[in-house]
Amino acid sequence: MNAKNNPYNSSAIFKSWNVIYPIFIYFVVTNLAMSLFAMFASFLGADIQEQYMALQTAAVAVTIPFMVRYYSKDRKVPTVFWKRMELMFQKKSLVQKAGNGVLMFLAGAFVGAALNNLLALTTLKEISQGFQEVNSYFFAGGIFFELLGACLLTPFLEELLYRSVVYARLCDLLIVTNEEKTEKGRKKERQSRLIAMTLSALLFGVLHQNLVQFVYAGALGIMLAWFVEEAGHFYGAFLAHVGANLISVLRVETGMLRWMEQSRSVFAGATAGLAVISAVLLGGIWGLNKKRQ
Repeated sequence: MNAKNNPYNSSAIFKSWNVIYPIFIYFVVTNLAMSLFAMFASFLGADIQEQYMALQTAAVAVTIPFMVRYYSKDRKVPTVFWKRMELMFQKKSLVQKAGNGVLMFLAGAFVGAALNNLLALTTLKEISQGFQEVNSYFFAGGIFFELLGACLLTPFLEELLYRSVVYARLCDLLIVTNEEKTEKGRKKERQSRLIAMTLSALLFGVLHQNLVQFVYAGALGIMLAWFVEEAGHFYGAFLAHVGANLISVLRVETGMLRWMEQSRSVFAGATAGLAVISAVLLGGIWGLNKKRQ
């Protein structure tokens, strides 16, 4: 973080804690809010399992202000990471900013669908009891709360936490500023940034607490952190996260991708097609942001 204003500057332990404790606060607040809302719903005679998504949505809404506080604090200082992001974002044209939003949303949807298909080709979903339980809760409570909670509020909260706070603070922790702008220094910065992306993605995956979502969220997390770097802001990662969750909800609620399940060969071919489209979209994002003003 900013060397002048960072109270954790003197110790690596405190710097590391500065990365981790927002996750701890997130879990405490979310679980406490969820428990209180569940108790209240039970008192009113509601079925907790049927109302799970409604309760989860309310808990997420309560937690968002806590994460906004950490994000705002880091932007206000601002930290070294956010100074660099602000400079990058200011240099982008309106076409680049809008293009990033559209392409990243589409990439999130196609990459999310491709990852789900790849996981379906394995036995992970069948052997992961935790995934089965989470999946049953995820689609309980009606499409309104699936769209509001899973496709809007949850992506906003998780991008605030995992990319705007955790990933940003990991970058500040790991990256030594290359003040002399040497090629060796730039290479080291890129390597440290890749490590920060990987660590934030691993945390994102592990904290989903089941094997299937660890693989899915871990892979998606690397892409989302890269989107923050490319967009110079977390809005691109947020829109991609919305796209990934939205395609999952629409897939279950509308059956729009059921045609893929005609046979294993059709499913494999569709998965390959999704992967190709995903690669094209990611290439488009890279090309759009390659030339920086």
